[in-house]
Amino acid sequence: MAKKEKPKNKSKPRKGRKKTKAQIKAERKIKEIKDKADKAHRAAMKANATAMNFSAKVFNTKDPKLKAKYTKKFEEYMKKYHADMNRYKKYRNQLKPAKTSKKRVNKSKTTDQAAMVSKIEQHKKEFTNEGNMAIFPTLNGTESDIVFFSPTNTESESNSSNITSYAVDQGAPRKDYARFNSKTVTIDGLISDDINGGRTAHDKWVQLRTWHSHHEELTFRGDIYYKHLLISQLDRQFTGFKNTMQVSITFTFVRAAEITTSGKKKNAKRSKSSKTLAGNRNKNYTAITIKPGDTLWGLSKRYGKSVSWLQKVNKIKNPNRIYAGNLIYVNDKKHKAKSKMRVK
Repeated sequence: MAKKEKPKNKSKPRKGRKKTKAQIKAERKIKEIKDKADKAHRAAMKANATAMNFSAKVFNTKDPKLKAKYTKKFEEYMKKYHADMNRYKKYRNQLKPAKTSKKRVNKSKTTDQAAMVSKIEQHKKEFTNEGNMAIFPTLNGTESDIVFFSPTNTESESNSSNITSYAVDQGAPRKDYARFNSKTVTIDGLISDDINGGRTAHDKWVQLRTWHSHHEELTFRGDIYYKHLLISQLDRQFTGFKNTMQVSITFTFVRAAEITTSGKKKNAKRSKSSKTLAGNRNKNYTAITIKPGDTLWGLSKRYGKSVSWLQKVNKIKNPNRIYAGNLIYVNDKKHKAKSKMRVK
């Protein structure tokens, strides 16, 4: 008998992300509590049914001895019923903290983007009347959290920066006087009921509103793709069609800086400016001549001191008003000027 050939290019079923020991332990604990609660509930229901049977026998029998016997049995099973129900309630009360502990273990876990992409690609092959634009949480997201859209307008992206309008040093890098301000993404689409028995349009709207009110970090996949978005504006309109809703969403892109700390504690050193500003000012500073076009902002960038530091050392009231030809004190270790003056 010829061996059955395996189909070629058949992809293996995708495995999910490997769970940590803490996640496995938390899930096992929840399962144990649920099993105990279910067992206690089944025992309580069985005891209650038996007690009701003896109650019926007490009502129907006329023999005093049998009536006393059935009454005793009825009381025994009712006592067991109450004991089992108390155990059931105890386990149900233990379930909530166990779920909270599981959420704490899963907190700030990055969503499995590969699993989400697989789900979205599978969704595109099916007819669900939902559209193919997808929104889901960047952290702690699961496949059931995805909200699908049908686009009704173009997806738009807007980027803006803050650029100083003051005169800057000639030859200075322009990047020192510009700063990225914001990035926004705007989409318009229809959310509708899943014809396969999934979530309704109202359910999806409630999910979007919850993400908005809780400032949930989201991922959007459409023609535009970004991971770190917050909903800054959320609007809806009811269409003339049943079970659909038009929604307009404005996302704001958020950035995060990575903070690193060392394990060793070190004594904090006082800055040089604080040493000279407090107590006796007996330190030599470099005095330079202000040139036309110089600004405190530009000098602070050039010499590595803040604008407020320059203001305080030089007793400048208005940081936007300095005059060419005047001397200004700076702390320049890299560039030594010819003339040095002592701050009194």
